[in-house]
Amino acid sequence: MADQGAAAFVEACRKAGIKPIFEPYWSKLPYSNLYQGVFKHMKNWIIEAYGTHEIDAHCQCLPPNHNIHVFMKGISSLQRVSGAEHAQISHICLGLVAEVPLADGMSNAQLVKCLRGLLDFLFLAQYPAHSTTSLGLLSNALDRFHTNKNIFIDLGIRSNFHIPKIHSMNHYVDSIKRMGTLDNFNTEYTEQLHIDMAKEAYGASNKKDELLQMTRWLERKEKVMKHSLYISWHQAVPPLRRTVR
Repeated sequence: MADQGAAAFVEACRKAGIKPIFEPYWSKLPYSNLYQGVFKHMKNWIIEAYGTHEIDAHCQCLPPNHNIHVFMKGISSLQRVSGAEHAQISHICLGLVAEVPLADGMSNAQLVKCLRGLLDFLFLAQYPAHSTTSLGLLSNALDRFHTNKNIFIDLGIRSNFHIPKIHSMNHYVDSIKRMGTLDNFNTEYTEQLHIDMAKEAYGASNKKDELLQMTRWLERKEKVMKHSLYISWHQAVPPLRRTVR
């Protein structure tokens, strides 16, 4: 589509519900974030199926709980939702729609099965260890999602499911068998390093010729940390047992 010109490409992206980026940085990445990708789509489809007022009202009715985050203003108006927030929404999403009929009294059984299949897949995929049994459950959850997803076509919310991240779920089981569990490819670790080593360092600079300042700030921070660890070791170990190499 990009070969037909920028205007045609932008229009095609608009219809597909994606941003018009010619060469996205993630195009060659073999794995994708289920919260920010697939579940984000599911959340938007459910809001469209029930309406913003209905979903937000159900959010506000949830009782306070130590194990879940209660969105007192609802979830439909959230802007720039983070992966952590999508994870929190996934904990309550099934409860928001269970036993709630769709428009005109239409049964929501197929929608609930689709949502539960996706949630089961999402949580099973995060296991730090897998067996033949858990991979079988993962495949079963994906089958339930695909079997029931056409409810959103029946509701007029989707015309197709040609979404790369949904397609990529079909390869998760084979990828786990070949390359190990998916926590080996979790970007949360590098994201935290980005905060510690880029955002905080940039914030400590005067925003002019920041690279040199950031490097110096990180070097000093590392020296302070090492000195602090040495002092802690020095205070904890008896003098006769200390060995410095």
